[in-house]
Amino acid sequence: MDPISAALLVALVSGVGGAAGTQAWAALGSLVRQPFRRGDQAPSTEPVPALRELEGLEQSPQDMGRAQALAEVLRRRAALDPGFARSLTTWLDEAKAVSAGSGDVHNTVSGGSQGNVLQVRDMHGSVTFGPPAAPDSGTRGQTE
Repeated sequence: MDPISAALLVALVSGVGGAAGTQAWAALGSLVRQPFRRGDQAPSTEPVPALRELEGLEQSPQDMGRAQALAEVLRRRAALDPGFARSLTTWLDEAKAVSAGSGDVHNTVSGGSQGNVLQVRDMHGSVTFGPPAAPDSGTRGQTE
């Protein structure tokens, strides 16, 4: 299983990705709250691993230490519970896709004179470069 980054956990708990990010975080919460199983054994009555760390990160969403602790306990739980590991791997693939669309934009303009440059992430509508459009000659100078 790929490691879970603390940065991904912080991003999701902080609401990155809009509704999709919120859903990914809720899905992790549901996954963590499932009964803990060691291998093929019946569900354990011991405390659910990762629940305390998950709730701690929800209380302090920017705390990278709490995020790292959650990532570590998720890794350990996955090593002990094959069903959890499969579900967590699926969740991680989906969460990475949500995070990848989070809106980070990195534009670079270099070397010499560029003229007009427009740097955007999402664009709605149109943009025109050049001098302002001339006023409509049919209304120029008219009074009512």
